[in-house]
Amino acid sequence: MKKILLLFSLLFIYASASHAQLVIVVQAVASSIKAPNSLDNVTFYHKSGETTTLPIRKVKKKMEIQDFDSVKVQTVYALERVQKIYGSSTNTSDIPEDALYYAHTKRYRNARMSSLFAASAWSLSLLNPYFLIVAPLPTLQALKRDKGVDKKYVMNGKEWRTFKKEYKVHIKNHKNKSQASVVEADNVPSTSSSEKNYTI
Repeated sequence: MKKILLLFSLLFIYASASHAQLVIVVQAVASSIKAPNSLDNVTFYHKSGETTTLPIRKVKKKMEIQDFDSVKVQTVYALERVQKIYGSSTNTSDIPEDALYYAHTKRYRNARMSSLFAASAWSLSLLNPYFLIVAPLPTLQALKRDKGVDKKYVMNGKEWRTFKKEYKVHIKNHKNKSQASVVEADNVPSTSSSEKNYTI
């Protein structure tokens, strides 16, 4: 409640200037930026028995990877990206439960923050009509994010703070493990074509 009052106070202070509009726009843009990590990597299992592992940012076009039976994903972000490109009928692995809790709680909290900024912008538009220009942005974000939240995977504040720290450590450990695996694979000569693992 204190944070909400503080936010309203700050925005009302700058209601007569363009600063509050800038705050709303910057928040909307910043909260929509996703920095992929090693857990977002996608592994394609080909019919030939080979595998191809790609960073999620390189999964862009359907033509790039073909003739695969299934896809291994470890995050909601990776799953949604793969389904967007290859279709929802793509055979994908199950997402770990901790990744579901992380993704949906984070999305829920971002939706609440967008709702807060939307309410502030619409309220400030009564004092300054120029806020009508930026008010729809956080409003649409809040609606879109809330629609994608699975409430059964949403944690409360105290649980989330503890879990988020642990999950970030998990991401860091996975990154170190992935880097070590790539180095090790580079030092081991391949014995057969069916055992190749391409990491791009």
